[in-house]
Amino acid sequence: MANPTINRLTKRGFNLLIGALMFVTSILLIVKVHVSFAEILYTLNPYPFYFLGLIFGAERLFYSITGSTKLFSLMTGSGEFSSFTSIAIFLFLLSFGLYVLAYSFLYTSPFLIAMNALNGLSFLLYSLSLFKAWHI
Repeated sequence: MANPTINRLTKRGFNLLIGALMFVTSILLIVKVHVSFAEILYTLNPYPFYFLGLIFGAERLFYSITGSTKLFSLMTGSGEFSSFTSIAIFLFLLSFGLYVLAYSFLYTSPFLIAMNALNGLSFLLYSLSLFKAWHI
């Protein structure tokens, strides 16, 4: 049987990696990618997802440093429907990650391709960590 302290530290380290990757790549993409308001509204640009990456990345960083799930509980609520909101967040992050990864091939700059791919990967890893929290 595995040591619970090692499991907890491994889980928090994995979430620190996810949070840092999501937060840093979101900041870099917000700064480097310049789109107009019309492009955000009328095209399928993943630019709004970068701001969500800031929020979810900050939440993962907060969790990995303090071990407190208060921010995630604030997002999901503590009522009887909190499991439904957790599933909804899982599905949204999974679809955001796949979309950002697919959209990364449309950029021409290798730096933007790499940052977009890492951002999409961080969304997928976040959804994986939510999935693992339910089934392990």
